[in-house]
Amino acid sequence: MKNLLILILFLVAGYQAWDRFAPKTSVAPLEARSYIAVYGRDTCGWTQRALQVFERNGVNYRYFIVDDRQVAERLHSRMQAAGLSTGRYQLPVIDVNGEMMVRPDPERVLGRYRDRLYQQAGYR
Repeated sequence: MKNLLILILFLVAGYQAWDRFAPKTSVAPLEARSYIAVYGRDTCGWTQRALQVFERNGVNYRYFIVDDRQVAERLHSRMQAAGLSTGRYQLPVIDVNGEMMVRPDPERVLGRYRDRLYQQAGYR
């Protein structure tokens, strides 16, 4: 029983340390207002799914195709600033109000987007 309590204590302490010292994924926002910038490919099913969710919810997003060298360079610069690896990564990469996310759940992105909208409107 004592060993179990010690194990639980270490797990809780480890989680708190990870949460506190984990790399942050935020960078300077591209715009003052709430925004979503999607970096992906037309042939990527995950990218297309995210775009469909945003369209269905009436979100005004910006879409950038990562095969364009300038787009890729800008994306990699922002990912590195956020502490994300640019070696190999999944698409889409989504920048929502300066928070960089690699292949996130589109509903989570909508939540972050709406939270910022509500803040800007003075609701939070």
